[in-house]
Amino acid sequence: MKRTTLYTALASALLLPSLYAHAGPQAHVVCAYNHTLGDDAIMMFGKTNQAMWHDFFGNTRTDAHSSYQSLRQQPETTCDNKADSSAYWAPSLRLPDGTVVQPAYQKTYYQASNVEQFPLSPFPAGLALLAGDHHGTQPSSRITFLCANGKGYSNKVGEVCGLRNAKDGVQFNIGIQFPNCWDGIHLQPMHGMANATYDVKGQCPSGFPVKIPTVNMNVAYVLKGITSLDTAKAQLSLDPTMNGDVREEHWGSLYTAHADFMNGWTEQGAQFMTDMCMNEGTDCGTNVPYGYSKAQANVWVSSETPTVPVPDPQMLLIQDNWKNGGRTRNPETLSLVKFTIPALPTGQDPTLFKYKVRIYGGKVEANGADQIFFYPASNDWDPATVTWKKRPTTSYNSDASLYLDNKVEYRMVDVDKAVRKALAAGKTEISWYIGGDRQGNHYQFSPTSSKESLLLMLTGFKTTPEI
Repeated sequence: MKRTTLYTALASALLLPSLYAHAGPQAHVVCAYNHTLGDDAIMMFGKTNQAMWHDFFGNTRTDAHSSYQSLRQQPETTCDNKADSSAYWAPSLRLPDGTVVQPAYQKTYYQASNVEQFPLSPFPAGLALLAGDHHGTQPSSRITFLCANGKGYSNKVGEVCGLRNAKDGVQFNIGIQFPNCWDGIHLQPMHGMANATYDVKGQCPSGFPVKIPTVNMNVAYVLKGITSLDTAKAQLSLDPTMNGDVREEHWGSLYTAHADFMNGWTEQGAQFMTDMCMNEGTDCGTNVPYGYSKAQANVWVSSETPTVPVPDPQMLLIQDNWKNGGRTRNPETLSLVKFTIPALPTGQDPTLFKYKVRIYGGKVEANGADQIFFYPASNDWDPATVTWKKRPTTSYNSDASLYLDNKVEYRMVDVDKAVRKALAAGKTEISWYIGGDRQGNHYQFSPTSSKESLLLMLTGFKTTPEI
């Protein structure tokens, strides 16, 4: 079987939206191509080299024996988000001249709609999904095709792709939309039994009541050495006829397009995507963490009410003024927060991971942007009893700062250096005072009890594919 080297694609901007515009909250990952095998761990588990040729993305160890447990035990991934060790696979593409080509990468959008009325549940560990029909002969609303130099996504073949704008190759994409309503029982489909179906206007049918994020996978091929591709003549691999151990290959039209997804997200990553992001109507973008912890305690303390505890604040308040006689001569309000530290994953490159605080709020005054500061504090305080007079010692050498204006939004604060220092000292918790801009302006942030959930996040990213 003849193969041609698939050159690296352009940046993800070339992965255009799918056929239908999507207005709801979403997250996304980009995963480079890794390997091709005649394996299918969902429908032909354990049957090595007996399935159609599949191109694999994401988890680098995916084969006929893969499971959620194996994906998490051997989590190395080609995806740009280290929280995603999922396995993604799709049939191989053959050009009209008989050349079988490798894809460059795939970009998956995790999407949602009507979450206010019909909220999402996280992907359960072990969930596997199928999309498309490898016996297909007609257009499907769930399968789309794109010429990067053409008119956008279509569910019909027949367009002739030319050189993309970069003039260095033909780019052709296949989009596959997975079902987003799980039956709540069967983690994997079986022959003659689907474990998931599609929603109707955001609502799941009674037999498939668990709404999950929509996996919208876009496979990108960047084809060097040709100037056009007639999509009516391109083909996709089908199941072989096995004569003992000898394969007799079969190929079908692009209408046989389909794909497989085996969830390999960390449990906290999958939970964040739904509970902390999409169900709140927020775009996650690339910011789905490997792990996270909600603030286990958050209060504010003020020199103006020095003996009053505020164990369950409705808002975190911050204000100080180092002018006009100095900090101790002016009223001061600090917010005190404490987190359990999410553990770094074992056996992975720690330099790819970073700790950040996600906080929601902004400056009260509309007089421009200023910095606020995260000051280190000891962990020996109780939110029920801590007051200004009985507060931990404050170090005014800040661990981090945040530059912000009066726009109320999520903010990310880089606290990586401070957290790693705490871990090196054997600590499992970390606390900060959040102090003001030292100029008397006021700041307000949502507490951990709010839907915006004050978090300490551990994120892991790498660049893929290389440009």
